[in-house]
Amino acid sequence: MSLKIAMMGLRGIPATHGGIEYTAEALSLELADRGHDVTVYARNAYAPSRDATYRGVKLRYLPQLDTKHLEAASHTVLAVLDALRMRRFDVLHIHATGPALFSVLPRLVGTPTVVTVHALDWRREKWGPMARGALRAGLRIAATVPDRTIVVSQELERHLREVFGGDPVHIPNGIDPGLFEATEPVEGLEPGGFLLFLGRLVPEKGIHTLLRAFARTNLRQRLVIAGPGTHSSQYVRELEQLAARDPRVTLLGPVYGPQKAWLLKNAALMVNPSTLEGMPIVVLEGGACARPLLLSDIPEHLEVVRENGTVHAATFPVGNETALAQELELAVADPHAPARGEALRRLVLERYRWGTIAESTERVYEEALRVRA
Repeated sequence: MSLKIAMMGLRGIPATHGGIEYTAEALSLELADRGHDVTVYARNAYAPSRDATYRGVKLRYLPQLDTKHLEAASHTVLAVLDALRMRRFDVLHIHATGPALFSVLPRLVGTPTVVTVHALDWRREKWGPMARGALRAGLRIAATVPDRTIVVSQELERHLREVFGGDPVHIPNGIDPGLFEATEPVEGLEPGGFLLFLGRLVPEKGIHTLLRAFARTNLRQRLVIAGPGTHSSQYVRELEQLAARDPRVTLLGPVYGPQKAWLLKNAALMVNPSTLEGMPIVVLEGGACARPLLLSDIPEHLEVVRENGTVHAATFPVGNETALAQELELAVADPHAPARGEALRRLVLERYRWGTIAESTERVYEEALRVRA
């Protein structure tokens, strides 16, 4: 059955940063390839080119308020109202807990609605008390109001069941290994001569802990920090100050496409010291490229790299700077690290296929339609 699907709550596609954008892009493309009519609502500021379509997915642009607290909310409410006004969509698919606040509107008029919870956003350090309260309300609504609720990790599924009851559906994020075929070297770096952090420069990623831990090591390799800073200029300044103390550290800023692929394929070690994740795309990316990984021991990391009791990555206690410094040196010297990387690559490519994920999402859409029938 071909469906008319509207996706909203994200910045837009094609993705340039953010796990939600990457996930929504890959899922929408897969659904379009499977014969569905997919429209993604994009924020004006995110997509200056205003292309009408992207690889078979329709794009619809609406404005937003350019503030940290209101950007997502202002755009999502306009997108929901626009989609309801058009009366052409079979299913509305809202991404993230802040935008989920507005899933009440389609439910009021009987439009089948699905929400994906990507993380416990209220725990992010950038939010103040009022924003945290709104995001917690959004999480409650995401868990109880839509016709169906998707969660991207087993830990999120456990949390929603324990706190809100209901029956969330676990559908993980996926990976497309074809994204890493074309590579372009990054000037000043040598294959195997650097450790890599890849992601947004926000406090919950734990980059400050990584920089302080790395400063305590005697490693010859460079540490490369690659990623954008969004609504977090004070934190970025803190990172710049830490990096300036160590000539081995390089802050690259955002890296995309072939250069990102080159980093993923040539890092001696990838490090993800996060204190908060939903379902970490970067771990899938590193795994797909067979990189040795060093991860904080949060459940969302372990879920991705664990197979029948075996963990295909090195780990350290989350937030523990001393332990991270020790594990950095051990992981770089570990002769078994390449074999673990290859084992993780096999696991990731078997377990996290977008085709399988799209099939599961189709079933959720069909369940939402039956609820409204």
